[in-house]
Amino acid sequence: MRKASFTLILVSMIGSACEKEQTGQQPGPNLPVVEGIIEENGYPMVVLTRNQAYFSGNTAPADDETWIRDAVVSVSNGPQTQQLREYQLTDAAGRRFRAYTLDTARLRDAFHGETGKSYTLTIESEGRKLTAITTIPARSLLLDSAWWAPGKAGIMARLTGSTSQQAYARYFTARRGEDFRPGMYPLSSRTGTFDLQLPEGPGTYLADYGKGDTVLLKFCNVDHRTYDFWFSAGKALAEGKDPLGPGARATGNVSGALGYWGGYSVTFERIIIPE
Repeated sequence: MRKASFTLILVSMIGSACEKEQTGQQPGPNLPVVEGIIEENGYPMVVLTRNQAYFSGNTAPADDETWIRDAVVSVSNGPQTQQLREYQLTDAAGRRFRAYTLDTARLRDAFHGETGKSYTLTIESEGRKLTAITTIPARSLLLDSAWWAPGKAGIMARLTGSTSQQAYARYFTARRGEDFRPGMYPLSSRTGTFDLQLPEGPGTYLADYGKGDTVLLKFCNVDHRTYDFWFSAGKALAEGKDPLGPGARATGNVSGALGYWGGYSVTFERIIIPE
C-alpha cells in the first residue's frame, strides 16, 4: 500500500490535533495523539503520533520518533472485530506517514463502515490501552446541490436539515488529484432547506482555483462528538492557538489520549468552475 485510501485530516492540517473530552485522564505532554476515521463503505484508518514533534509545523518522515509504531489496533462493530496493520503511506503531495488500516492478509475479518452502526476502537501501545466509540450517522443533513459563486470566490451549497433531530457535518474540497482539505468549521443543521457558503480551511485557497477547474466537494455527516472536536479545533486555529496547547484544549473522545475517533457518511458533488 503506497497511498492513503482517504485523506488523513491531521496529516493535511498540521497543527490541528486536539484533546479528548473529560474521561478521567488529565492532559499532559506525554499523551499520544489519535486520529481515527471510519467512512461509509470504507475501511478504518488510524494514525498514532506523539504530539509535540508531529505538530511542530513539518510532516516528519515515516521513521521519525513522531509516529507510534507496533501498536495493536483493532476496530469492532459488535459481532466482528478486525485488527489493523501498520503501513507506511504517502499522501498526494508525496509526504510519508504511518497509519494502521486494513490488513490485506486478514480479509476474512475485514468489514466496511455502514451508516447507523457504532464502532469501537481499541489501541494497545507502550503500556497504555486507549478506547473510543463512534457512530456513522444517517444523512440527516442533506447536500442537495453545490455550485461555484464567482462573486464570493467560493463554493455555495444548498442543504436540507432534518426537522426531527439536530444533525452535524464536515466538508472537504479537492482539485485534480490533490488531497481533500477540510473546511475551517463543521456544520450544524438548521430546519428546512437553506443556502450556505462553504469557506476554505487552513491550507485551502478556493480563490486560487482557476476557470475550468473541477473541484470535488466531499460532504460528510458526523456525530455530535466529532462535531465538537472539530468545532473546538477550528475555533483555536482561527484564534491563532495550538489546539493542543494550554487554554485551547479541543474536545475529543479518546479515553487516555488526545485526538478523536470519528465516523463519516459521505456524499460527493463535482463542481466545474465556469470558463
